[in-house]
Amino acid sequence: MKIAFIGGRDIHKLGGIEAYTYNLCTQLVKMGHEPVVFCESDREEEEWVNGFHVYHQKSLDSKYKTKPYLGLKAVKRLLKEYPDIQFYHFNHGGPAFLGGPWARLHNKTTLIQQHGIEFRRTKWNKFQRFIMKGTELYSVKICGKYSTSVSLEQVERTERVYHKHCWYIPTAVNLPGEIKDESALGRYGIKHEGYYLYLGRLVQDKNPDFLIKAYLASGVKDRKLVIAGSNDQEPTYVDYLRRMAQGNENIVFTGAVYGDDKETLMKHCAAFCIPSTIEGLAITLLEAMSYGRICIASDIPANKEGLEDNALWVKAEDVDTLCEALKNADQHFERLKQDGEKNYQRIAEGFTWPKVARQYMDMVNEIINKSR
Repeated sequence: MKIAFIGGRDIHKLGGIEAYTYNLCTQLVKMGHEPVVFCESDREEEEWVNGFHVYHQKSLDSKYKTKPYLGLKAVKRLLKEYPDIQFYHFNHGGPAFLGGPWARLHNKTTLIQQHGIEFRRTKWNKFQRFIMKGTELYSVKICGKYSTSVSLEQVERTERVYHKHCWYIPTAVNLPGEIKDESALGRYGIKHEGYYLYLGRLVQDKNPDFLIKAYLASGVKDRKLVIAGSNDQEPTYVDYLRRMAQGNENIVFTGAVYGDDKETLMKHCAAFCIPSTIEGLAITLLEAMSYGRICIASDIPANKEGLEDNALWVKAEDVDTLCEALKNADQHFERLKQDGEKNYQRIAEGFTWPKVARQYMDMVNEIINKSR
């Protein structure tokens, strides 16, 4: 089956949505399907990645217009070059804002995948949150005839608020394999289980600033804090984080990491930290769990969905509970390793790409049967 995936940034820069698309499409190819991906990029280019066709689309210099414009652009190109593709999968409401209605006008089956409750992000003011709620309503009711989400919290919200069925297809990971190059440890001056790890985009709602404050207040000296991530769209916030850590050699900024460097940081950290205010079911969390890592996590529904009871829980945007968790992880590390082993088992049993890809295609086939 041919399926169009629309939205997300450059497929080679694996953030959450990008990693989801990359890994799901890779697995779908193995199952005999033909995904076609349209992503936001800094260039106009076509390529084949792991057996699926990828279109890189150059974006506009506007954070509000970029995604709607690229979604419409992708749909127009699909209608021209792939008229036989019936199933259009939009990643979030932005790309679907214009592209979704245009696809539906041409009798295409449209699916909106939700990756988080956008209006809850701390970066929005009251007016912007009002706009986000309106965008969510428009996306769910108009842009996508069908809806899916990576988190049970958002499934429940969609069905409760919009009275619309929403399929639950979680994120997933590949179980760890051999890492050929682990030189990142030496380059960043860290050692096995000698550091706490934050890995993700450097944005306010993921709270790396609270984590840095908690680390500085914790008095932990034998383990470093590694901040892995970037955010080119908000350089002021990134500079703020670096100023907070200025003069402390135990806080290491790596920038964005991919491939072996990313896997190395996951494999060798003492604990993975995800103190976010809002998440879907974060792929980075599942990756850390697949390595059997201890997790320090905010007690939000998405994190509890992934971890169940196996975490050091903290309150979002709270320095005190984060500080205590860091100290507990340092002092009781050997005992807490048992939670890490449980995390690995949970991933192996329920959150691998072969299993999730089968769930995804079961959903697609059900939707297509409904649409006939």
